[in-house]
Amino acid sequence: MANEPANQVASGVDSLAESVGKMSQVSVDMVTNVMNTSIEVFKTVNKISVDLASNALNALNQALQGISSAIAPKK
Repeated sequence: MANEPANQVASGVDSLAESVGKMSQVSVDMVTNVMNTSIEVFKTVNKISVDLASNALNALNQALQGISSAIAPKK
């Protein structure tokens, strides 16, 4: 019976340590998920930006070719 309070304290400390460990793991998982999501969003936005810029340059190139062919003397 004398060991019963000590066992309860040890059990409480073990439960507390386990809870802190689980909370830490959840925090790490959340940060990891946020980072992975941020990277995916950045990659998607980057690809869309590159595609948009490429399309704009192609349209400009076609317009300039049309202008130059209209200005160039016909043979």
